[in-house]
Amino acid sequence: MLFIDKTFEIVTPESAENGEVEDAGFSAINEQVTFRDLVEMMRWEYTHPSMSPVHRSSRVWFTSETEQDYITGEHRSESIHFSHDNPARKTKYWIKAMRCAGYKFANHFNG
Repeated sequence: MLFIDKTFEIVTPESAENGEVEDAGFSAINEQVTFRDLVEMMRWEYTHPSMSPVHRSSRVWFTSETEQDYITGEHRSESIHFSHDNPARKTKYWIKAMRCAGYKFANHFNG
């Protein structure tokens, strides 16, 4: 099992005009997932990777497609992150999950 954190971001038409986010935060902290579930999440649900400028780290997160509320105009996206409460030895499974989900850039990571 691995721990992941889930975050969200909501952008309204008004906040977008100012180049800001209306609301953001954690929707789950230290959620336990199996390796198989993590690969599936990366492959099908959270399909947009983003990377920290720190080279060769676990600082890669995956964001979902933005969902729009057509009544309010709000756009909501969610992301999954490798929880820093995982033991360091678990980083290799995060990297391996990226590889199994088909992200070739993960081949540049150690693990």
